[in-house]
Amino acid sequence: MSPSRAHSTGPASTAGPDVGARTLRVVLPLLVLLGALLRFYRLGEQSFWVDEILTLQAANIGESLGFRDVFTNIQGPLHALLIHFIAKLSTSEVALRSLSAVAGAGTIPLIYLLGRDMAGRRTGLVAATLFAMSPFSIWYSQEVRNYSFLILLSTVSTLAAWRIIARGDRAWVLYVVSVTLGLYSNLSAAFLWLAHTIFGVGRLMRDRRLWRWVGACLVIAALVVPLFLGLTRWVEVDGVAERVVVAPLAAEDELVRGATTFSPMAVPYSVFTMLYGFGLGPSSYELHTDSPLGAFLRYLWLVVPAGLVAAAGFLLGFRWLWRKGEAGRLVASVVIIPFVAAALLALLNIKPFNVRYVAVMLPVVIVTLSAGVVSLPMRRGAWLWVAVALFSLVSLRNHYFVPAYAREDIRGAARYVSENERPGDIVLVPVVRDVFTFYFDGQAEHFVLYRGQTGSAEAVERVLDERTDGFRRLWFVDSRLWHMDAARRTPSVLEERYEKLDTRSFSGATVSLYALD
Repeated sequence: MSPSRAHSTGPASTAGPDVGARTLRVVLPLLVLLGALLRFYRLGEQSFWVDEILTLQAANIGESLGFRDVFTNIQGPLHALLIHFIAKLSTSEVALRSLSAVAGAGTIPLIYLLGRDMAGRRTGLVAATLFAMSPFSIWYSQEVRNYSFLILLSTVSTLAAWRIIARGDRAWVLYVVSVTLGLYSNLSAAFLWLAHTIFGVGRLMRDRRLWRWVGACLVIAALVVPLFLGLTRWVEVDGVAERVVVAPLAAEDELVRGATTFSPMAVPYSVFTMLYGFGLGPSSYELHTDSPLGAFLRYLWLVVPAGLVAAAGFLLGFRWLWRKGEAGRLVASVVIIPFVAAALLALLNIKPFNVRYVAVMLPVVIVTLSAGVVSLPMRRGAWLWVAVALFSLVSLRNHYFVPAYAREDIRGAARYVSENERPGDIVLVPVVRDVFTFYFDGQAEHFVLYRGQTGSAEAVERVLDERTDGFRRLWFVDSRLWHMDAARRTPSVLEERYEKLDTRSFSGATVSLYALD
């Protein structure tokens, strides 16, 4: 397939006029600037949360980072290595999150190239516009995690795979490098690697180029051998019972998740979240403390129209790309394979399902939705784009300004306790202890309750009596308590036994002070 055919947008009566090169030279840099502004805006406003602290721990902040530390890092060695060196300059939220923000903004022109190569310049430009304001991308561009990197490298590898398979280009080095770096960023890049292979095997066999693809895959496999050798300590079977360290007093039945962690609701939720982020509909707190169905029913008036708009755009785009041939098959492979792989891991109870584990398909999802916009007559396509953009802006507004959709403000909670503690105080910090410790600069001792210790009010009382003996006041940081005390026995016991002296609310967290005498 020649480049001119690859960039064709189809019949002019359907897709409308193409975009001129002069327009692109003006608009595309503006979109990158817009995307950068949205990603750096209020970058340090929110506190680090639990998963970000995991990254900082994996990066050995303030300590040495050896070869073994890098290659045994299940959190993603490439990103952790970069964070380790950035932290030598600053450990502020802005500094550590800036790497993700740069990666997110840098993905915008790559999304344009992917959309252009698959369906024409107009599709590429619409895709770049939607990605620049993507709430899902902005969320992970403002987080010290590897997912913004993963999305960038997924875009590069999918672009290279398309050019190799559909156009016969010699983008082999680009593909090998991007897939390898993707695997060193996050292991879910393997899902995308498999999807590319399944998409291309037929065409590569017909063109007698399959041996080259196999050779590239072998090179990738060789390059990631150090990573997989380092991670074997996490997956060894022999003697695993002797090597696993269990949290003290955690009940055995609390160490499993049940028969499975996958729900059929994950399918529509993942697509909806990938397009609109976490700021549209029920918040994370509502989803964890209420039934998911009940939480969504309260936002039915918003979720249904937003979902219908997204579904209509995606299905229109998929139909249009399917008629083009290989573009539709690429979409099917990149969407279905990662999703099935992540769902299978959850069904087997190996790893809980989360939409971020299928983030590798975001670039293709955005391109497909954009193809749906372009496939319509100009006026209808404009209305569809405006609808998606409006729902995205509502999500961004909630992300930036509505505390219910923000990360838990453990930074504010830790500072409040630090400023108001006295000798003889002790702090109870379940779930978010590591985040609290990162921010806390006071002197008070702090401890946690584990899930196996909250099975009854009597069990909670026993732990409190043991840990608070000799102290005069108890601070309690209540945040994400659903992880270890869904019945909320701990705050109930505290309210019944002790006099409350003070309480202070933060985004996603409440700090209470009790007199122990």
